[in-house]
Amino acid sequence: MKKVQRYLMKFLFVSAMALMLPFTAEAAVSNIKGIDVSWYNGTINWESVKQQGYSFAMLKTGDGAQTGTYEEDLDEQFEANYYGAGNAGIKRGVYHFCCTTTVAGAKREAEYCLKILKGRKLEYPVVYDIEQSGTFKKGKKNTTAIAKAFCDKIKKAGYTPMIYSSDYRLTNEFDWSKLSGIRIWVGSYGIKKPSFSGSYDMWQYTDKGKVPGANTDKGYCDLNYSFMEAERISLNTSKITLGAKETYSLKTSVKPSRCTDSKRYTTSNKRVATVNSSGKITAKKPGRATITVTTGSGKTDTCVVEVKKAPAKVKLRRKSVKLRKGKTYQIKPIISSNSQSNRITYISSRKAVATVDSRGKVKSRKKGVTYITVRTYNKKSVQLTVKVI
Repeated sequence: MKKVQRYLMKFLFVSAMALMLPFTAEAAVSNIKGIDVSWYNGTINWESVKQQGYSFAMLKTGDGAQTGTYEEDLDEQFEANYYGAGNAGIKRGVYHFCCTTTVAGAKREAEYCLKILKGRKLEYPVVYDIEQSGTFKKGKKNTTAIAKAFCDKIKKAGYTPMIYSSDYRLTNEFDWSKLSGIRIWVGSYGIKKPSFSGSYDMWQYTDKGKVPGANTDKGYCDLNYSFMEAERISLNTSKITLGAKETYSLKTSVKPSRCTDSKRYTTSNKRVATVNSSGKITAKKPGRATITVTTGSGKTDTCVVEVKKAPAKVKLRRKSVKLRKGKTYQIKPIISSNSQSNRITYISSRKAVATVDSRGKVKSRKKGVTYITVRTYNKKSVQLTVKVI
């Protein structure tokens, strides 16, 4: 009876949410798509789900804490779904339905969830599904404490914790400064993107999807986008030349743009060039090294780093130039062929007379004289006198 009441409460809540949030056509947000399922979806044809392009599934473990027998609040289809999805090559995560308003209760619910999991392998997070209206009645501080208590136990057990709730609840009912590092799954239907301003890792964008083989008796299935797996990663340059002891910070672009996948940098030769966790390269000594960036999902890109000697000096073809107002001049520093300075700075002593941009392009503004200082990364410098006539 207790289980039936919980199922009924959740069904009424989800039905109300569906009435409040009209469904619109799916937008191309991420190519990593998945479903979330429970006993309500019945026996699932996982091979069919896989063939339709769904690569991950969030499986319900159960409701609340164990209060009677182990099976009383266990989702009847969890075992079948866990093995069925795995055998079909679908990545698995789980969600556990919150039925408490206390920290102690949240800890018991985490223990029950872990008891159901029995240390089994998961490719996606363990989610605390916090959506019942009664859970939020004690305020943001209490809701945050409940979420943290559950997630802390999940993390300690070696799983990745995540919180699920509606767009509105995530925005207004949680103190995210207390939940740093916990992944987020947002439920938000009928819009181009959730209004939740924080970073989120998954988006449940409809409860009225059509997935033959996984639909409920109402003919629907919850659909989700994942931003946890990069489809592609690209570095801003494939090759760079640096002087010894010079630094350079690589930049990456990832698809999808909201991707929260991790990335790791490695070097093929630490004696030539090192790279830190943020992609900052430090040139060590002349030679070549390949820097590789790798996402958690296995996507890669590379940059070849050539290291030369630090410049002993820098020269210019001309020591001075005369320009008419409004004219330009391109400075071209000269460094010996066996040395390099990727970073060169340009500073004008009188910007009112002439300015110079980061690439060394001078633009005259009014009559007068200014001195442009050209400086390498290792502080070797030379001056250009610019006279505007």
